[in-house]
Amino acid sequence: MKWHLKMKEYKFKSVIIELAKWWVTAFIAILISNYLITQLAIINSFLIILLTSLIISILIQAVRSHDNKFGFKMRWFLFYFLVYTIIILIMNGYVLPKNIISAGILSAIIIGFIISGTIVLIQKIHIRSHTIPWVSVLLLVLLLVANLGSLQNLLQTDFQIGYQNISMMSEDKQVCPTPSNLGLSKTISDFNSNTNTVGAVLESLTDHSIWRIEHNFSPCYRGKYQGQYPNWIYCDNMIVSRWETSSSGAIDYRWYTAVSAEWKPQSTGSNTYIFAGFSCENGQKVIMNKGVTNYYVYDARDGTTINIAY
Repeated sequence: MKWHLKMKEYKFKSVIIELAKWWVTAFIAILISNYLITQLAIINSFLIILLTSLIISILIQAVRSHDNKFGFKMRWFLFYFLVYTIIILIMNGYVLPKNIISAGILSAIIIGFIISGTIVLIQKIHIRSHTIPWVSVLLLVLLLVANLGSLQNLLQTDFQIGYQNISMMSEDKQVCPTPSNLGLSKTISDFNSNTNTVGAVLESLTDHSIWRIEHNFSPCYRGKYQGQYPNWIYCDNMIVSRWETSSSGAIDYRWYTAVSAEWKPQSTGSNTYIFAGFSCENGQKVIMNKGVTNYYVYDARDGTTINIAY
């Protein structure tokens, strides 16, 4: 009887140690990923989930590799990566309230605990190796279906606009204005001011010899829409346009796009915000025909419609 009690006590302690080990590892990985996301100014929710899951997977695999009995197997690595991704997706999207997500550390504690418990549970049920690819395919399908909206934004905006703007193209070929000054700082009182001084400063950062401002920035606000950070400041609805010319210099069309400006906090809890750059969406080629008046139409996030005649 005593032997059985000692065995149960030993197994219980082993489970607790495993939970603690994977919780600490996942917690540290989430903090690292949060730091990278902030420094890289990533706002696409799908990219945030993938990067966080990747950092967790790498750090946990490093701990596993430290123990000789855990050899590296790609199918298991991908399986756990997808499991972590689904957990973060569910926790951030359906379980944790928004104020906990914005808290950062508390969110990392809770998600880290869920991940550690899941790892121990998977180890206990002894999933067979040849079953892993089929489970991974199912998890991948669930992940893609749950993030169709973020995938669309990623393909249309993040890659297209980001790639174009870091290329060597001249400003008159860019699809989004390149700000003349990054690292500009403003305090929260500047954003709360009745006068739109922040908008005027942002508009001055565009090259007016190339871009024509068709509509000014609307008042700035704290993040509240999908893909935004709740502790960042966003300024939307500036509409700009420029000429696109052929190699001979003749006009091909006029390019219209909607511009948003993003401001990230200088540090956690700080009232000072650093300008992180412009992002653009709803780019449109417009052919100017004599005697014809049409409208560039942009649906703002607040539900209003902006019409620019051309």
